[in-house]
Amino acid sequence: SSMSNEQDREYKRNVQIIFQDPSSSLDPRQTAGKIIGEPLVVNGRRREAKEVVLKLMAEVGLLEEQYGLYPHELSGGQRQRIGVARGLALNPSLIVCDEPVSALDVSIQAQIINLMQDLQQKFAFTYLFISHDLSVVKHISDRIAVMYMGRIVELAPKVMLYSAPLYPYTLGLLDAIPAPNPNDKKEQSTIEGDVPNPIDPPSGCRFHPRCPRAMDICRTQPPVMRELRDGHSVECHLYN
Repeated sequence: SSMSNEQDREYKRNVQIIFQDPSSSLDPRQTAGKIIGEPLVVNGRRREAKEVVLKLMAEVGLLEEQYGLYPHELSGGQRQRIGVARGLALNPSLIVCDEPVSALDVSIQAQIINLMQDLQQKFAFTYLFISHDLSVVKHISDRIAVMYMGRIVELAPKVMLYSAPLYPYTLGLLDAIPAPNPNDKKEQSTIEGDVPNPIDPPSGCRFHPRCPRAMDICRTQPPVMRELRDGHSVECHLYN
């Protein structure tokens, strides 16, 4: 809110978003080419828009003849490729990915995730990737933040978080991942109870009503985030 108009425009050029549902996030009255090119037009690059759009379409695996097609004429995976290309149009430094593959079939999910990783290597930008699918998170992330009721409760490099999680909620999430082989039996530390009302959160640690390791201090005093080892931080009284 303290930015000038020019700072605001620059921020919006540098931060783009890929939405969750490619069916509802694309204008059904615009063609693929116009959707991808709209950020360029808005930023005064109308003359070069078509040339840039065709290059972007090739980068994300779309064909030139799909330039004039409407979203309903394309598959879900193709529509999400349009969303990815639109996010790349202004060459941003950060792209927020709001569950960008959750609405797609599993086989298409893999294609889009691999595409996004290839594009990141090529164009050197950062993703903020939001997802509930822990297998996708593990595949695409470098660092992972686990959130509970709007608070980051654990932050760690990917390998460290999956091999040695600390926060009880993180442990429950990882234990809940189904085993690929149904014959593999594993003990699950189930998280009991329901998520409290976020308008009136519990006192102390917000997770304490559901935490199997809750102590008296957890009910009265909010924990603080502490770094316990290289890049691995946790907000929990168990480690304070």
